[in-house]
Amino acid sequence: MIAYISLIAIVVAIAIGFWKNINVGLIALVFSLFIGFYLGGIPMDQIIGYWPLKLFFTTFGITLLFGIAKLNGTLEKISNTVIYHSGGKKVLIPIIFYFLAVIIASLGPGNISTSALLLPIGLIIAFQANISILLMSILIILGSIAGGLSPLAPNGIVALELAKSTGVGDLGFHIYFNNVLAMTLFSGLTFIVLGGLKLKGERIEIKKVSKLDKIQVVTLITILILVVWVMVGGVNVGFAAFALSAILLLFKAADQNLAILSVPWSTILLICGTAVLISVADELGGVDLLTTFLASLMNEYTAVPILGVLAGVMSIFSSAVGVVMPTLIPTTVNLSNELGNVVSPAILTITIAVASHIVTVSPLSTMGALALASSPEYVDKKKLFRDLFIAAFISLVFIAILLWFMNALNLFL
Repeated sequence: MIAYISLIAIVVAIAIGFWKNINVGLIALVFSLFIGFYLGGIPMDQIIGYWPLKLFFTTFGITLLFGIAKLNGTLEKISNTVIYHSGGKKVLIPIIFYFLAVIIASLGPGNISTSALLLPIGLIIAFQANISILLMSILIILGSIAGGLSPLAPNGIVALELAKSTGVGDLGFHIYFNNVLAMTLFSGLTFIVLGGLKLKGERIEIKKVSKLDKIQVVTLITILILVVWVMVGGVNVGFAAFALSAILLLFKAADQNLAILSVPWSTILLICGTAVLISVADELGGVDLLTTFLASLMNEYTAVPILGVLAGVMSIFSSAVGVVMPTLIPTTVNLSNELGNVVSPAILTITIAVASHIVTVSPLSTMGALALASSPEYVDKKKLFRDLFIAAFISLVFIAILLWFMNALNLFL
């Protein structure tokens, strides 16, 4: 009975959070106390130990560093410079924004920060150039998502740490590469369907941007050092980010208080608080119960698409990084065993990570909401809301078919 209660608690926490507009992580912590300690008898110190300290440390460090880079205009300057070099060709602008989002998000800021940076710039340019706002919104979001599962980005770090901690193993860049492939294919399809090819031959005048100032040069060098340090030196990305943030603040690269305020504390609470409740549910048998139920619906051929649809539907109404991945990834090892190991835990983990992120073009997600908020005043926002919502469900169908096809033909990277 307690296993059922622990699973219901996760659903109720999400429902209360959205109904009352309260951070789901906070609700999850309350449920962890009453269900874990009072009903489940889990020692208090053990419940406190479920707080994902390494994940907290890493996410805090990364978002602090890129908050500094955003505050001093480095990321915006780089974006505008790249756009200038498009030569004003309309057909190239959405494509450049997509790959720019992939690159920026991959280096550490992650999907939400990258979307927050590029959407206001991209949608203004799209409006002025008479490029589809929907097309530009989706490509920027998908580009941010594609880069957002990099091992250097917060969401990618969450996915990798969950895979390691639940026994799936070190997936390295596997989640990232498969995610980039899926997002790029869907972006290409979106570009064609929404009239991107019709922009060929049209131009827009873009003003030349000024060069990076000294502080921005130092910031850019710092970001490059982070990438090399992590990939070659093997240092913890969060620790490296803290060290480099301190150096930037010594150079007065940004206001310290504003930099700390720029850290997405609400998102961090969401991720870590939910992780505690998931761990409580796991301890009480809830995760095993969910695994058995999922396995009863799946076989060798349906496991990947069914799990992809489940992850996607959950993500439309909740957080991919704070709810979906922490809930479903811990089930993958047992689920694979229940299926007779015909589908590996790694493929199931990749499926969850990719499917839960592609639907975040939904206006109910943070990035979809950012697109609505960033769209110019004269854009019909009700229509954009509807179109983004439709796009989210189309992406869900697309990813279920793509992942099934990749699994059937053994195409996972």
